Amino acid sequence: MSNKHFLALPVTGDTFAEIREKNRYYVDKTPYLKTVFSEDEAVDDKSLINGTTVLLLTRPRRFGKTLLMSMFESFLKISAKEPGNITKHLNYFKGTKILEDKEFCKKYMGQFPVISITLKDVLGDDFESAYLKLAEVVSAKANEFSFLKESPYLNEMEKAKFNLLCDEIYLKKADKQAISYVTSAIKSLSLMLYKHFNKQVYILIDEYDVPLAKAQDNNYHKEMVELMSSFLGFLKDPQKDPEKDTSIISKVILTGCLKVAKNSIFTGVNNLKVNTVTSENENLTGIIGFTKEETLKTLQDYEMGDFKDVVKNNYDGYKFYDKEMFCPWDVLNFIDENFTKNQKGQKNKVDAANYWAGSSSNTSLYEYLGFLTDSDNQKMQDLVDGNSISFILNETMNYDCLSKHDTNDFWSLLLHTGYLTLDWEKTDEDELVKDNSSNKEVYVRIPNLEIQKCFKEDIQKRFDSFLKKDNLADKIANALFTGDTEFVQTKLRIYLKKFVSIRDTATKAPQENYYHDFLNGVFTNCSNDFLTEYHSNYESGDGYADITFKSEYSDNAVIIEIKSAPVGTDLNPISKNAIAQIEDKHYADPFLQNSMIKSIYAYGIVFSGKNCTLSVKKIK
Repeated sequence: MSNKHFLALPVTGDTFAEIREKNRYYVDKTPYLKTVFSEDEAVDDKSLINGTTVLLLTRPRRFGKTLLMSMFESFLKISAKEPGNITKHLNYFKGTKILEDKEFCKKYMGQFPVISITLKDVLGDDFESAYLKLAEVVSAKANEFSFLKESPYLNEMEKAKFNLLCDEIYLKKADKQAISYVTSAIKSLSLMLYKHFNKQVYILIDEYDVPLAKAQDNNYHKEMVELMSSFLGFLKDPQKDPEKDTSIISKVILTGCLKVAKNSIFTGVNNLKVNTVTSENENLTGIIGFTKEETLKTLQDYEMGDFKDVVKNNYDGYKFYDKEMFCPWDVLNFIDENFTKNQKGQKNKVDAANYWAGSSSNTSLYEYLGFLTDSDNQKMQDLVDGNSISFILNETMNYDCLSKHDTNDFWSLLLHTGYLTLDWEKTDEDELVKDNSSNKEVYVRIPNLEIQKCFKEDIQKRFDSFLKKDNLADKIANALFTGDTEFVQTKLRIYLKKFVSIRDTATKAPQENYYHDFLNGVFTNCSNDFLTEYHSNYESGDGYADITFKSEYSDNAVIIEIKSAPVGTDLNPISKNAIAQIEDKHYADPFLQNSMIKSIYAYGIVFSGKNCTLSVKKIK
């Protein structure tokens, strides 16, 4: 084991200040402070940032948006007790690259009031519950500025208003006046902070779209749109100091997963710059997430460079314009869970788990699967097989679009939330700069093995759920016990059309193996004890029967031989040949020797793409 001292990894959701105070590992993103906040940088058509009042950064979850915002706050925020004292700031940023730019630090470090809010907890089973959460957020934030209660720069009316903003009980009354105080909170606090410090205010809003996403899940999206439009209304009505003719708010930074422009939240917002996973801004592509170089350095810092290929295969594959990107949550958790094993020389025990998918619900993918067309099912298959697909990107989709089950919205959602990544080699970059934001053809692919597994698992969940509905798996098995090929064939064809395959892209096994797994998936969803002595690839007679099982009371038995054939093939002769194989190989002998079994049905099932044909012969 190495004698080197290793810093603890920030895998518990620590803020930037906590990471620095606890001396935990930090991948230095501080150079982006100058990119985002300096007004002195050169600009071009693709990378315009300066002069931008509102910057919206959208990236998938667990890519580090919250930590970035926390770092911004720690750098900019002025000390209420000792304005101008940056001792704490210097400690936090010791050893970071931004301190090398002394001129920038002198101008921005610890010099401005900051309102930093996260909306990640503004949710509930109904609108009323979600509003109460927003009231809590507002009250907690106002109380952070308790020094305003005694500010000599605020008049008595302003102090009275501030006291009400601090009063959680009052805000939760949810009457007309209380609601108005909540929705205008940022505007009110900005003005008060500006008057107190005589400095422009910076606004940081993390996870701005979570309330909208959760509202859609619980059927109160319309009400939440109205609430959030009012809460963010300050973006459309910039306040100015009448004496200086300067804006009270210097810059607003928002983060989320989607740019929800259709619901008018951003309508009328001037100087808005949006940076998404499809943006061609070289200055911002690496701002959220780990670059290839950052990932490799992190692995080397923990003496795990030997696993760079494992990390690349499982967690790489995202491409944000010019940079190859990794999900930090995956990289850090991989190191954290496998570091000790590696140090002990147990390299064979190092495992690349699915950290990203397990960190949140995947309901968006799950809920959409039943609404895909045959064409979209083929696209899903192509993705799982490692290929790219094309669709029309909806850059301005809203969460309420999801209820319409438009497949372009589905693919757009998967792209923005991290299930897919843009294939920049196939996508025409001219498409991305079209004025028409709803008519851009793009190519996408699954980024890595982790997400591929996620697709497979969620598809299987949907498949299982569908089978369990009305005991359909039981009904299929029961039909097999009675020789009802028409019922079984009809249901299997429905499943084949509705659900894409979940085969491993790397497999070179015969297609029968996939369809074998497909049928196993059907029968594993039967009720407990509905089937007995279920066997797959079981030695029987002179060979190995594909699938055999008996009924609950062991009086009926089923033998299935599975075949596959190219699309367009006449399947009937093949299904009959499969039954002949059952007879020739004597697969039924163990059942024939059991006097308790009254009936034995032999089935030849032939699959061809998303079609199948059954033949049956009653052997006993």
